[in-house]
Amino acid sequence: MTAARSHNLLVLSDLHLGSDLVHHARPDAPERSRASERCDRDLVAVLDWYREHRLGDRSWRLIIGGDFIDFTGMSVMREASEIETALTPEERQHGLGGTRDHTLAKLGLVMSRHAAVMQSLANFAAAGNSLVILRGNHDIDWHWRRVQRAFRLELSRLAPIAVSQIDFAPWFYYEEGRIYIEHGHQYDAYCSCDHFLYPVRPGDARRTTSSLSDVLVRYVVRPTRGMSETGHDQQGLLDYVEFAARLGALGLLALLARFARASAALVFIWREHMGPRARRVRQRHERNLRAFGLAHHLSLERLQALTRLQRFPVTHSLRAILTSVMLDKLLLVAAAAALGWALFATLSWPLALPAAAVAGVLLLLIGRAWQKSRTLEPSAALREGSKGVVGLFPAAFIVMGHTHLPEVRATTADSTYVNLGTWIEEDTPNGARSSLPSTRTHLVVGSAEGGASGELRVWSEDGPRRFEPHANVAT
Repeated sequence: MTAARSHNLLVLSDLHLGSDLVHHARPDAPERSRASERCDRDLVAVLDWYREHRLGDRSWRLIIGGDFIDFTGMSVMREASEIETALTPEERQHGLGGTRDHTLAKLGLVMSRHAAVMQSLANFAAAGNSLVILRGNHDIDWHWRRVQRAFRLELSRLAPIAVSQIDFAPWFYYEEGRIYIEHGHQYDAYCSCDHFLYPVRPGDARRTTSSLSDVLVRYVVRPTRGMSETGHDQQGLLDYVEFAARLGALGLLALLARFARASAALVFIWREHMGPRARRVRQRHERNLRAFGLAHHLSLERLQALTRLQRFPVTHSLRAILTSVMLDKLLLVAAAAALGWALFATLSWPLALPAAAVAGVLLLLIGRAWQKSRTLEPSAALREGSKGVVGLFPAAFIVMGHTHLPEVRATTADSTYVNLGTWIEEDTPNGARSSLPSTRTHLVVGSAEGGASGELRVWSEDGPRRFEPHANVAT
């Protein structure tokens, strides 16, 4: 928490640098995606523009509100001599994991691939501005201090920067009365983690933990040609059946095998976090929570109240896991087929038909009831969370990212909820418009008499312009 007003704020989120580094899982992937190139071009332009344009002659504090680097979404491999921690069978199959040294290797690849962005970021800081990086669900590996130090060192090699100009926030950024920022994934049960201030696996503290979303990305999305990471909130079982059919017989079998391995991994996570070794992780998280409060002069009761607003991970519940990967629907289909066969095999035609109809209606009702618990798009959950946040941390702006859907709406009479949108999108196989296009949105917050003034903006070739909710902001 800081009360400083000597700076203006530039806030953006969800850059996902490195998200197209997937060549271990998919060797046929393009060397560089067009979407990634467009993102780099515009990030360089926006950083250079704000470096040259100040508000009221105040320096900028650039806050990246999570998912800056897509450590989770990358699928890469390095030689054994370049890493310290031996690979697990899962890592040999899907790429480097979440250990410190694996993450350092990924960071090096990203620094090289996005060299122009990193140079502009270094120039931005060298011009007297500062940088704060928040953790998101895709870059939870910033947890490792060694990775943070390496990033500071790499930027300082590109331009003269002091260590104090780059900070990492493990949870949220807060200026009392002015702004509260966090990534927002802790309000999304598919992406939240149990112990976000000590996000390691209970059975192996050398590795960061995984959410349901992480597992599906690594096990299913990255290795499957043509499968997008986004848009699954609009997909039903029949959509996946249609997609699988286009893969052919061998592709279908491979996809089913990936889902089976992902489901087994999720059950393992559930058992691990419910087991006795999770107690040590929970205790360390609680110590970190107290230390966070002392460092930022925040009471433990206030922080605990904030954590109670968060959503429990899907991996807390075996039933929720089954629902999330649609195994519940597959079981219902299998049950309906078995029931129908049993009815027609044992009853006469006049009795079998109405019995089958009643059974079918019951199964349909059960299926719809289960479906209510499968809400993938988390925007409403983040908005609801912001209402609780402002009661604990009063601020003119409550800011989150994560959903990739920009929005601005009143939370209270004195506070506004802002979602930052995204700077990256996935290339579609046929060149069609992405289901979740880049918005290039960012928040600018200055100081005003009696409070703070702010505006969500869109980057365009002519410079920044005000975000209009119903405008086409894709580039």
